[in-house]
Amino acid sequence: MKGFILPVFCLWILVSCTQKEIEFGTIPENAYTDLAYIDTVSAQLSTVLLDSFATSSDSTFLVGRYNDPYLGTVTTKPFLQFSIPEAFSDIPSSAVFDSVELIVKTNKYYYGDTSKTQTIIVRELAEPIVSTYNSELFNTSNFLTKAQVLGSKTMRINPTSTDSFKIRLSNEKGVELFSKLRQKTSDIITQSEFINYFYGISLSVGDNDTSGVFGLNGAAGAFTMRVHYHTTIPLPEAAYIDFASIANEYAFTQIIPDRTGTGLIAQSPSISEIFPAATNGRVYLQPGTALTLKMIFPTLKGILNRENNGLVKLLKAELIVKPKYLSSDLYKYKLPASLGLATTNETNLVGSSLADASGTSTLSATPVIDEIYGIDNYYRFDVSGYINELLTTVGSEKSGFYLLQQSSIARSMDRLVVDATGGKESGVMLLLYVLNINN
Repeated sequence: MKGFILPVFCLWILVSCTQKEIEFGTIPENAYTDLAYIDTVSAQLSTVLLDSFATSSDSTFLVGRYNDPYLGTVTTKPFLQFSIPEAFSDIPSSAVFDSVELIVKTNKYYYGDTSKTQTIIVRELAEPIVSTYNSELFNTSNFLTKAQVLGSKTMRINPTSTDSFKIRLSNEKGVELFSKLRQKTSDIITQSEFINYFYGISLSVGDNDTSGVFGLNGAAGAFTMRVHYHTTIPLPEAAYIDFASIANEYAFTQIIPDRTGTGLIAQSPSISEIFPAATNGRVYLQPGTALTLKMIFPTLKGILNRENNGLVKLLKAELIVKPKYLSSDLYKYKLPASLGLATTNETNLVGSSLADASGTSTLSATPVIDEIYGIDNYYRFDVSGYINELLTTVGSEKSGFYLLQQSSIARSMDRLVVDATGGKESGVMLLLYVLNINN
């Protein structure tokens, strides 16, 4: 503990604490006081993971694969359906099919190395998409695809400038669709019949592509399957007909993490809590793969009672979360742009989100980045109100926080690696600013 003398009239918003009671907001009358801070409250850290998680009805998709030096390989693959074309004119018998292509809109998100090319592979589904459990689809859900590739393209996606990309699809499928469009068969003009004819598609990458994942727009119509043709009478004239993607409960992203060697192995069919001893002294946050960072402070009350024999008033409590040195960078392995906190306890269930000092907004923190040396990166939270609640609640030794990602991207791979070895170099520190009132 470190301390220094401060006149009482300079203090603000005080909390009083003895072994019997803690009061909040009272200014002491005793002038014999000293202000100090405590940085020896130990945080018990763990990584909580789900064996599977729902990804249906996603507003964004991910496609790609990347190798993470801490978390292994993550492979992502979107699945989606298409709607029948809007009303279109009759196609003359003299019209000629030209090509069919898939147009895909991106959403500018990426994680990993964007300097390399990847081969995007389009496959037609060989079975309908159906909910697998509780009317939902999960990151582990999978559906068979036809043996013949529908289309592919090797390209480099530049997240800052690539708004969309196009992939030429099989002429065989294009001729088939064009023939049905010209004849206006029932399975091309009735939605229910079309879904039974064309189940949908999935997008994947080549087996040797391990550089990064990219965000795709999941809104209705963000994917377009366009059939190009031209008429010949009286003069050649280009035309096309679109099949637009559907944003529904059957649109989902398959996310398969290979965590071999990381120690992150599910121990139960649902929620597993993994402690740092099994993960090389580290804990992790990556909501996109259902990894959540948990922290509790079992010694909190004992520290105050042991180090302060008189009356103690809590002025402020700050939580500092520091990424492990060199575990992140500005471009390839980006830190989450904003983090929040939610309550939890021994059940490992996510409780309510913490509010900021005003009580009207959710508490959040953006990373402070040391762009020169990469050493002093951190998130800082004012948790005074909640720490006071822990101090005044019986049996709160197993209560604490979950870190939560706050992002405009619904599905992302942003992650945080935290050193959990303990001591002052630990990635999580709880700083208590207190007023000791001498007896």
